[in-house]
Amino acid sequence: MASASTDAAAPEEVSEDCAAQEPAEAAKEEPPAADAADAADAADAPDAADAEAGQKAAKPAPCKKAAESAPKVFICEGQSCDLVRRVLKTWGWEENSDPDSKRCDLKWTFRSRDAEKTALDPWQLVNHFRGSYFLSNKAFLGNCLQRCETCALAFFPRQHDLRNSSGLKNFLRDFVTTAAEQALLNGENAEDQQEAGVSASQVAARVLRRKKEGDLTGDSLQSERLLRCAHECTALFGEGCLLPSKVRLFCRPHVEAFSSSALRPAAECSVCSEEASSGGADSSSRLRQDMLDGLQNVWALKEPCVQKGAGVTVLSGLAKLLESYEQHTAHGQGRDCVAQKYIERPLLIQRDYGPAKCDLRVWVLVLDWNPLTAFVHPEVYFRVATKPFTLDTLEPNAHKTNCRDEENRTPMKTLFEEIGEGAEEKWSNTTWPKLLDAVRAALLATRDAMAGGDKEGKQKPGPRAFELFGLDFAIDEAWRPWLLEMNTSPCMLDDCQGIYEKQIKDWAWEATDSLLKLVLAHHAGDLKLPSIAELQRQSEDLGAAPERLFDPDTLAAAPHSERCTGAAVAAVPACLASGLSLGGPCGRWRLIMKERSLDEAQLRRANEELLRRGTQAPGSKDTSAARLLREWLLPVGQGASQPAKAKKDSQSYVIPTQLVPPMSKTSTKLAEKRKSSQAPSMRGSRKESQTRNVSSGYGDSKKLPSQIIGSALRLKRAEV
Repeated sequence: MASASTDAAAPEEVSEDCAAQEPAEAAKEEPPAADAADAADAADAPDAADAEAGQKAAKPAPCKKAAESAPKVFICEGQSCDLVRRVLKTWGWEENSDPDSKRCDLKWTFRSRDAEKTALDPWQLVNHFRGSYFLSNKAFLGNCLQRCETCALAFFPRQHDLRNSSGLKNFLRDFVTTAAEQALLNGENAEDQQEAGVSASQVAARVLRRKKEGDLTGDSLQSERLLRCAHECTALFGEGCLLPSKVRLFCRPHVEAFSSSALRPAAECSVCSEEASSGGADSSSRLRQDMLDGLQNVWALKEPCVQKGAGVTVLSGLAKLLESYEQHTAHGQGRDCVAQKYIERPLLIQRDYGPAKCDLRVWVLVLDWNPLTAFVHPEVYFRVATKPFTLDTLEPNAHKTNCRDEENRTPMKTLFEEIGEGAEEKWSNTTWPKLLDAVRAALLATRDAMAGGDKEGKQKPGPRAFELFGLDFAIDEAWRPWLLEMNTSPCMLDDCQGIYEKQIKDWAWEATDSLLKLVLAHHAGDLKLPSIAELQRQSEDLGAAPERLFDPDTLAAAPHSERCTGAAVAAVPACLASGLSLGGPCGRWRLIMKERSLDEAQLRRANEELLRRGTQAPGSKDTSAARLLREWLLPVGQGASQPAKAKKDSQSYVIPTQLVPPMSKTSTKLAEKRKSSQAPSMRGSRKESQTRNVSSGYGDSKKLPSQIIGSALRLKRAEV
């Protein structure tokens, strides 16, 4: 149970074991902490109050057995709390049905923000850390993990935040590079040769060479626009214009120029005729994720703040991806999604309907962020897709395991029996240790967001907190785990049905019951964790260490940033590699992380840097998404060989009146209403506004054709 606090406002609490003692034994106990606090306060009082303080300290202590007889109080708020409620009621706890009340020993909420609505005291417990909702945001999690890109590539599929032009540019570069690598691996075949006279293999060699030259020189502009003519786009992707329909509407002059250049023979193209088609760059030395890449170049678009598979779209083909990218909206804002590389060679489970992909969820308990102390439950549960796996038709139920038309959650041991001999050994020796290393790396990468403290580097006052995370992992055909996302309020499996309902619900009960006991023992000071020296001594007595995610050779193979997490994970004692069972109140939960305390001021600075990086607004010269897509996907053969004067002359053009989309009746009425509400000096000619010179996308002007067309009626107001 939670220990008594020295705060005078806290109620008196005693150990759970005291309830079974006889009155004579209870009388021998030390006085309650609250009386000790009163005595300490009296000792500091003026001399005139010394006698009164002595009498107060001499009063007999209240009966601890009577204090223990008062039931503990808990509050459960939100969905997926029924299991916690049932467990606590079997212990004799009393529920407070008012979620805004402060009368509770433990508050369990589904939404992490609900835990912050009521100001609780330090002696109380709550199941969310302040600000933990950031970790369930897929974009924020990727931002934390990718601060050391080398470490993230070992366990986190490549991810790009498409909400800003920088992320969109990185995605385009990644997609084109992956397509070029797969074209070279696939080799040149009969269908590879295009009518224009250039093949996909030749274009792939050019693309990889340009990418390598840009990486070696450190010039980002050198590696941008990896495709530099219409023939290269058509040869590599097998289709012409890849722009979304919405962007294509406002780029018709560029689309027409692109289509015209694609019809010319490759021999007449300045890029194809002057640039060599052989001697592609070797990409084997680059940091890639081979198990994720394939000929289909499949990606998953995810809305950052949506859970349970909603807002996730699995697609192949750049045109389809960009069209879906335009349609992903949240809270009225368009283009709100991240692009994550899809695992094209996953571990497949044989089912009656064919081979199906699977993923898993593991429960991780964090007791403290500084020092970082974490436990894991050794059993996980798998989710098997309800449709056969194929990349030819990307049906949602075949690729999204949490999007199901029937119950698909399966216990771990049952799945291993279905796979057959060797499955449990591969899991224990390869997958599980690497999965725990990925969990440690994720916790270390996100610790800066959780342990920042206040401006003075001190933790903000509030209740003692802990948190249960549900981490989702996918497994490739080599049994390597890949972290997909973190969930701050994982499903407690009350809704589980099917043939494995009893097994899974029994597992969830045992895990929740032992979790609460562990948390309360830690809060009461009854949980004795081994020291760092003890862990190191236990590691020396171990035999062969399991396979780890990070080792000295892996860490030395590539450069790492100053926020590297791999070195810290590799330094974790070997006895924690697969989790250390402590027994007692921990039950089956295993210790996986026990670090030394860090300087609070240092964590605060790291927290400020992380939040500043995650919330940094785009600069004044930040390229719009429409312009970026046009520059990358509508090259017309005016690459490096184009003279500077020609580039300058082509930087502006006049939008013809016939290209302006006609206004609807509703738009006409709205325009007349706005015009009548303006002052006479602010009214302008629509014809004059439609023929303004605007940027072609390659100059420095910040106004695009689409912006000019959309703001034609407000031109005079903007000028004033």
